[in-house]
Amino acid sequence: MSPPCDGTLDLATLASYWLGELPASDSDQLEEHLFACEGCSRRLRALVSLGDGVRRLARRGAVQVVVTPSFLEAALRAGLRVREYTVPPGGRVACTVTAQDDLLVGRMRADFSGVSRLDVLVEMAGQAPGRIEDVPVRPEAGELILAQAMPAARALGRAVLRYRLVARGDGRERVLGEYTFDHTPTPS
Repeated sequence: MSPPCDGTLDLATLASYWLGELPASDSDQLEEHLFACEGCSRRLRALVSLGDGVRRLARRGAVQVVVTPSFLEAALRAGLRVREYTVPPGGRVACTVTAQDDLLVGRMRADFSGVSRLDVLVEMAGQAPGRIEDVPVRPEAGELILAQAMPAARALGRAVLRYRLVARGDGRERVLGEYTFDHTPTPS
């Protein structure tokens, strides 16, 4: 019999379970726990609900979302048409979207070794700079995947977007890479 649980199974474990990223044996053990623990089941339902809400906002183009490779694979399996651009640190890419695209993805490569806190800074002429704070990243990831739904990308027009991945810690910031996306709209 499992020891009593106060419903505080960590969110990273629950998210890995929900995304299908746990080994089968760990997934089976966690499922048994979820059947027995209402607190953890409630946390998982809240996480799924939050994910569904973010997905709806992203599809409407209301937010940019950092996604995992498994999320992207699930989008492709679901039939979404994904336009992807991969950029190395210091790189620049010409990009566009078409009427057939459902999701725009920027893959920004970086070395995340030793990074415990990551922020994404974005700049575009004519707009205030933005900052996405505390972006979850695994040291072994090798890239950060940023997704944008099509309504906002189609409305963008000609633009140059500059992203910086910044590791934070000990009161200091360290730039891991700068990435430039030259966006040109597709003629209608």
